[in-house]
Amino acid sequence: MMLRIGDTSVDRSWPVWDESSLRRLERDAAASLAAHTLMRRAGEAVARLARARFAHARHVVVLCGPGNNGGDGLYAAAELARHGLRVEVSMVACGNPSGWQDRERPADWRWALEQAQQAGLRPRGWASSEAAATLRGAELVIDALLGLGLNRPPQGELSEAIAAILASGIPALALDLPSGLAADTGTAPGAVVRAEVTLTMLGLKPGLLTGPDAHACGELWLDDLDIERVRAVDEPPAAITRLGPAAAQRGLPRISAAAHKGERGDVRVFGGSPGMTGAARLCAQAALALGAGRVFVALLDPSAPMLDPTHPELMQRQPDTLLQQAQQASRHGGSCHVFGPGAGNSPGSLRLLQDLIALDAPLVIDADGLNLLAAQPRDGATWQALRERGRSAWLTPHPREAARLLRWETTRVQAGRLHAARELAASSGAHCVLKGAGSVVASATGPVWINASGNGLLATAGTGDVLAGALAAFLAQTPEADAVAAACAAVWLHGAGADLALAEGASLRAGNLPDWMLRAWERLARPSARHA
Repeated sequence: MMLRIGDTSVDRSWPVWDESSLRRLERDAAASLAAHTLMRRAGEAVARLARARFAHARHVVVLCGPGNNGGDGLYAAAELARHGLRVEVSMVACGNPSGWQDRERPADWRWALEQAQQAGLRPRGWASSEAAATLRGAELVIDALLGLGLNRPPQGELSEAIAAILASGIPALALDLPSGLAADTGTAPGAVVRAEVTLTMLGLKPGLLTGPDAHACGELWLDDLDIERVRAVDEPPAAITRLGPAAAQRGLPRISAAAHKGERGDVRVFGGSPGMTGAARLCAQAALALGAGRVFVALLDPSAPMLDPTHPELMQRQPDTLLQQAQQASRHGGSCHVFGPGAGNSPGSLRLLQDLIALDAPLVIDADGLNLLAAQPRDGATWQALRERGRSAWLTPHPREAARLLRWETTRVQAGRLHAARELAASSGAHCVLKGAGSVVASATGPVWINASGNGLLATAGTGDVLAGALAAFLAQTPEADAVAAACAAVWLHGAGADLALAEGASLRAGNLPDWMLRAWERLARPSARHA
């Protein structure tokens, strides 16, 4: 089964497999099938997608590496040649042609080479001096250089071939992963192919969905090679899931026709120190727009006006007053508190954060709240109180804030986003939303989601405050048992609003992001608008 990930005709969220799980899956499947079956299916899938997606291409160059990814490319080349295309095959980092059939080569790879030769192809060894000539006139280049297992920058001929693809400007179809991209992390330690289309095999890999170089995959397609029937029936579900609209829809608050504001939850926002009141207001406005029944704001700037004239629905209180209200309300449920947007780093802000951690209600800690937390000893009272309150706390860091919390370098966070989110959830006892391209939702109970929505328009001040407010609005309306699903819905809508703005060529800023999120929500509610 081959599908484009994100196809509007499909409604499901996809499991995501790390490298070790995929290798086990591949090994088990191969053991249950006739020899070479998986490679044949992979090659057929590549050729089928190449002909459909690049129908104009009559001259195709296939660059094959020394492993099974190269074998997939060899069989795809044979299939394309059988359909009458002009196909040239270049063997990269494969050594001397006289040794291509050595027993040291993978058996599937040697079989695929025979198939290419039987189809009339004459693969040639890679020559860096002939790189430009090899690609000249091609309308499509198929990248079959590297697959799983990248653990260092591509070197030698592999590096040269990647550079040649990049320099050629020819559209690239990558097999499984763009060569140079790490499957588990979405990082490129060296040169990486910038594919127009990637066809990934068996299952989705984390590095195609999150990480600083995940965008190298371009348009993403998946073919499971028809192995669903050979998977072990007792295999546990994937611990990582691509978060699409199907899952988002399941987590959206349900608003009955007879609902009243008391049933839709209260949100209390604490933040807005001098010069930063806008952050707290943006958070509160988003909570209001995304359906909270009542939204209260406590600005930490004593000179701030007590009325937001653009949003008079927001009820402003002095911090001590709102804290007392929160302490009384925590015994009754139906509320969520947010601490951090523009809160500053004063001793008073820290005390307020500690007081809120001590309450029972769901708590979203964002922005300066995360920085205050990061400055406290990991074995101290603040972190211990956070761990003891358990699942009802949510941390929403961007990569730099996550680095402070973990005491890592930011580059380390970005080089292992899944690991960073999981480690933060484990060490804090809280759920974590690690923002960025392919935002990661790590549940304190173990499962992880990689968000499929969003784009670079979100890289502007205040959009994180909007997410904190939307998250709080959904949590305030949702029972604890469904809180993770509600959070996933908020994260997806946050990105989907930006996607909708991008699709319509509109300007996006934090102030109008909730409106775009509501439009995305309305589209999601239409049965015809569901997609994977």
